[in-house]
Amino acid sequence: MNHNILFVEDNPHKRARIIEFIKSTFPQIEIFEAHSFSSGCQAIEKNDFSIILLDISMPTYDRVGNESGGKFRPFAGREIARKIMRSDKKSLVIFITQYNSFSDKGNSYSLEGLGEILLSESKQNYGGLVFYDSALSSWKNEIRKIIETKYENFNC
Repeated sequence: MNHNILFVEDNPHKRARIIEFIKSTFPQIEIFEAHSFSSGCQAIEKNDFSIILLDISMPTYDRVGNESGGKFRPFAGREIARKIMRSDKKSLVIFITQYNSFSDKGNSYSLEGLGEILLSESKQNYGGLVFYDSALSSWKNEIRKIIETKYENFNC
C-alpha cells in the first residue's frame, strides 16, 4: 500500500505548518502539493493517493506573482470531494479550514453544519473536518488521529 498524501491548499503559511507537522510525525509518508482547485483536480486524476487533505476555500488556479488565481471558490474542497466520489477513488478525504463559518449564494453554514454536509456527501471517503488555528495545537491531534486510523497497521 502506498502511504502518500495530497495536500490541496492555497495558503503558503498554513500549508507549510501542516506539512512540517505531518513529515515530523509520519516521516514515511510522502506528501504531494497542489495550490488550487484545478491543480488539485489534475493531481487526483493522474495519481492515486491514500489520503487527500483539502482546504475548503481556494482559487480556481494557482496564484503566480500578483495574480489572483482566477475565481475564488468558497467550496472548492467540497467540489473536489464530489469529483473523487464520482471517480470511485478510495482515498480518505480530510477537509481542513481556518474558517468558523461559510457562505455562498445566500446560504450560510456553521463549521459543524458544513461537517455534516461533507460527511453525507463524501460517505466512505470522509475522514473528518479539521479546524486549523495557527495559535492552537488541537488540529495536530485531530490530523494525527485520522492518519493513524487510516494506517492502523502502519508503523509510524
